[in-house]
Amino acid sequence: MTTPIDIDHAMNVASQAFLPYGCVTSANPEDDSFGFSVVDSGGEPVLDVPRVGRLQYEDPTRLSGVLTQARQDLEKKGFELQEWTMPFIVDPQGIPETPPNY
Repeated sequence: MTTPIDIDHAMNVASQAFLPYGCVTSANPEDDSFGFSVVDSGGEPVLDVPRVGRLQYEDPTRLSGVLTQARQDLEKKGFELQEWTMPFIVDPQGIPETPPNY
């Protein structure tokens, strides 16, 4: 079980997903979404994702899919990215996955 992600955390995760390139995020408060642009070392945009909706960013698996697809798009264009994995948030109220030790 995972905890829903709030928009600030989702934007932070997105900003870290495209290293060594920069990622500029911006909230769209009118529809509770955010967008991001990946920029090269000269500040030129190389990828623009104008909208990541609430249903996409609240679920860590869906957010991971959005960011992974964007990373793949950049790699197809020849950009080399550092390795990245989605930081999943475990629900502290969930049932532990470790069986009891008898």
